[in-house]
Amino acid sequence: MKASLDSLTRSASTEAKPPRRMPAWLVPAAILTGFALLFLALFRDRLLPAPTVETALVLAIPGGTESPAAAATGNLLFQASGWIEPDPLPIKATALLDGVIDAVHVLEGQQVAKGDPLASLVDADARLALAAAEQEHRMKVAARDAQIAAVASARKKHESSKAIVEAARTLQQEAADQNTRISDLGKGAISESEIVVARLRLDRERLQTLAAEAISGEAESEVARMELETKVKDAEAAAAAVAVDQAKLALERTRIVSPIEGRVLRLLAAPGQKKMLVMDDIDSSTIAILYQPDQLQVRVDVPLADAAGLSVGQPAKIRCSLLPDRVFSGEVTRITGEADLQRNTLQAKVRILDPADQLRPEMLSRVEFFGNASGTGQATGSLATWIPQASLTDGAAWVFDPDAKRVAKRAVQASTETRDGFVRVLEGLRPGEQVVLSPQGLRDGQRVNPKSARP
Repeated sequence: MKASLDSLTRSASTEAKPPRRMPAWLVPAAILTGFALLFLALFRDRLLPAPTVETALVLAIPGGTESPAAAATGNLLFQASGWIEPDPLPIKATALLDGVIDAVHVLEGQQVAKGDPLASLVDADARLALAAAEQEHRMKVAARDAQIAAVASARKKHESSKAIVEAARTLQQEAADQNTRISDLGKGAISESEIVVARLRLDRERLQTLAAEAISGEAESEVARMELETKVKDAEAAAAAVAVDQAKLALERTRIVSPIEGRVLRLLAAPGQKKMLVMDDIDSSTIAILYQPDQLQVRVDVPLADAAGLSVGQPAKIRCSLLPDRVFSGEVTRITGEADLQRNTLQAKVRILDPADQLRPEMLSRVEFFGNASGTGQATGSLATWIPQASLTDGAAWVFDPDAKRVAKRAVQASTETRDGFVRVLEGLRPGEQVVLSPQGLRDGQRVNPKSARP
């Protein structure tokens, strides 16, 4: 019995023994190991020595031969990517007065005819201004008509005053004649009083004539003054008519219409939006930007290595991924006057001669530039791209980036033409780039130490 109790005590003490604890240094060690592995994965290329590779420049040599079919249509000089845009420029429909948009009548991508309404501004103020201008014009016209009537009345008064002057002159002549006759008779034939009366009558008639002439002159001056006032009234009426025309124009401008027949490229208006003319924002008064679908061009960024082959009037072909089975004819219309320093390109404009209605601005396109057709099959002014045959492996070449000090694999299209250990490349490389010779064992993005090969 005692032995069984001892065995039970020993088994209970054995089961109650706590488990063995993990060492405290194991968790920090695991964290440090993880950081070390992450650091090694991120900076392995910098920690490990970069392999030395031999590089050679991609050469550009003038001239080259083409097939007879290519010579018949002109030689393909180079290709470049670009974006479709309106030719020559997009057209803006602008609100010509400040206001708030009441309604918008079109949407983006909608076809519009010339004169179709695009949007309308709140016109309550413009209508009231037109009514006030018309009322002011009517008042000015009525005042001018009253002035014309007053001038007519003044002219009649002037004519009447001239008649009075003539009558006064007649009486003065009669008094002068009578005074002369009495004076000729002598004092013995007529009394002294009659002589005095005749002389006084002559003086009175002379004064009456002077007074009548003064009144007539005053009437004439009044007519002249009123005629000048009539001219002022005419000018005021004309100014009021101009104010009416301005009010009508302001009311008409609350309705913004399409200036061309085309398509809405971008809509910059919404009901309740404020449009202002005198603002720093160039589109503060723009309602919509339009373009003509039958007048499109491609904005092409041509690498400077190929820009020497550009010329105005140069034929081109345009391809767009929207219509992969269709090739559009084009023509170089402009070459910009400044190159892009950051992208090392020169921009050219290529007009699409036969655009499709499905094409839209800012669609990516590929433009092929051709030289003038010649019967000899020789390229005029073209550049042929050549690389060492040792750098070409399975239709690809390894290109060295001098800025990142890394290599990248790039697919190239090589021709069958070879010369002095070089092969001509049709597409995929640009003159001046560096390719790796014998690129076995390289991986994409690997850091390398370049060594220029001697030509």
